[in-house]
Amino acid sequence: MDKFDDKIDVLLVDDRASNLLVLETILKSPNYNLVKTRSGKEALEYLLGHVPALILMDVQMPDMDGFETSCAIRQSPRLREVPIIYVTASSIENALYTKATLQELLTIFPSPSIPIY
Repeated sequence: MDKFDDKIDVLLVDDRASNLLVLETILKSPNYNLVKTRSGKEALEYLLGHVPALILMDVQMPDMDGFETSCAIRQSPRLREVPIIYVTASSIENALYTKATLQELLTIFPSPSIPIY
């Protein structure tokens, strides 16, 4: 088994490269294999052949938002237990919270930001 196989796969899903960079900077560790995807569709394509330990997902993405992507992920029995943490740069509005609650997708964190001095 090579060194790469010992790493924990973490899937990052965000349509903005700058947000992916922030997440990558925060999570950078020799123990993690950070897999970056730029859309829900790209994440689903990756998940056809992989089962990450964790998914960090942007909520608001074009074409397929984070909740729609998560629902598609949950359709696969082999992915059903993978934790999904939602990351969003916007404030969590009542409608967004209601949508998450109805879909039993409750772990939502505000997007991290790095201050620029």
